[in-house]
Amino acid sequence: MQIDSWVEEIPFKAPLAIAGRTLVGQSVLRVTGRHAGLVAEAEAAGVFYHGDDGHRMRAQVQEVLPRLGEDLPTAWRAVRAMRPGGARNALDWVMWQLAAGASGRPVHELAFLSRLRPLATMVTLGLASASRMAQAALALPEARMLKLKLEGTEADAERVTAVRRARPDVRLGIDANEGWTLGHLERMTATLLAQGVELIEQPLPASRDDELAGYRSPIPLAADESLQTLDDLDQVATRYQVANIKLDKCGGLSAALTLANEARQRGMRVMIGCMGGRSLAILPAFIAAQTADLVDLDAPLFMAGDTAPAARYAQGQVSFDVDALDVAAPARRSPVSAWL
Repeated sequence: MQIDSWVEEIPFKAPLAIAGRTLVGQSVLRVTGRHAGLVAEAEAAGVFYHGDDGHRMRAQVQEVLPRLGEDLPTAWRAVRAMRPGGARNALDWVMWQLAAGASGRPVHELAFLSRLRPLATMVTLGLASASRMAQAALALPEARMLKLKLEGTEADAERVTAVRRARPDVRLGIDANEGWTLGHLERMTATLLAQGVELIEQPLPASRDDELAGYRSPIPLAADESLQTLDDLDQVATRYQVANIKLDKCGGLSAALTLANEARQRGMRVMIGCMGGRSLAILPAFIAAQTADLVDLDAPLFMAGDTAPAARYAQGQVSFDVDALDVAAPARRSPVSAWL
């Protein structure tokens, strides 16, 4: 088995502001795996607030290479033993593709899915003034659900109201990225209800989740930064109603499928999101999201360039053009063709 990896610096089309920081681009990990005449590619964005950039992820790939061995089962066991994060996510996706190619079955069938369908996805509005966020909402006429980045100031109410006034036709969610206090959450609730907001994502810092113990929000709360891996789930399930699962956080498609099942067992709704990256990065998340209640796979829309096959966005949905992919024999199969 041959694994090659490298780092790419990918700029955003425009800076994306969220609570506490502004993002202008990403350092991503690219991986190519070759085994038994098959080729697979993956991309991972990592978890930026953990310092999980492309160079750190590549170092983790290099570290695990001696343990991969020559056969696929051994390699996959070594990958699953890695610490959760972007490097494991990328290698896990490579293993899924190689296993699919070796079996002659598409990845979605290995994941017990009969087919892949277009998915309704949220589209994010970066933090800005109320008027600019309303203009940004109008610039996305095909979006059917918008997620507003908010920061924890009194201007948040103006932002939500302005976007709702501009787009009375869409579903709304908000994402505080750990930027609120419990008091701000309580003060904002009336406005959010009046404007038909359906989701509040990570209102408090993960380190202050204990303040949500016993709190009953009339709008579902989604755990993002508070939910990294399966180890966090029992505590999260007592304070949140929605599990926002991201493959770069939990360590790949394998871990995401397990985490989604366990979240449902605890009565939570499942949301599949992404940490960024281009279309290649969201391919495995697209599979994980096939049975999700909420989907947030809009990252390629923010990138200055994209990978092939490119995700398609239309009528508020994300999909991939199956006909654009090479479906030749396994020995001649091009990267990522095995996933379908």
